[in-house]
Amino acid sequence: MGTKGYPRFPPGCRFLRKGEQVDLRSWKEVLLSCGDHLARALGEYVEMGFECLLEPVDPAELEGCSRCYRAAGEPVFRVYVRYVGDDCGPQW
Repeated sequence: MGTKGYPRFPPGCRFLRKGEQVDLRSWKEVLLSCGDHLARALGEYVEMGFECLLEPVDPAELEGCSRCYRAAGEPVFRVYVRYVGDDCGPQW
């Protein structure tokens, strides 16, 4: 799954669609990241049976220190996950 200007993500990951709202009853926010760390984390979540939803974030709009995100010059994403395996998954 690749979109121009964004890295490739593993199967089971998708971007939040324009105008789509995250249903926090079924999705849990777990991460704000970019670059190699983001790619590793997504791979691990998918391997554990989670579906990942990625929301692009403007580093300039982040609260607190966002210097590292801005310096990296890579797209930053808020990551939400939900378990799609059998009924033995985590209960939020």
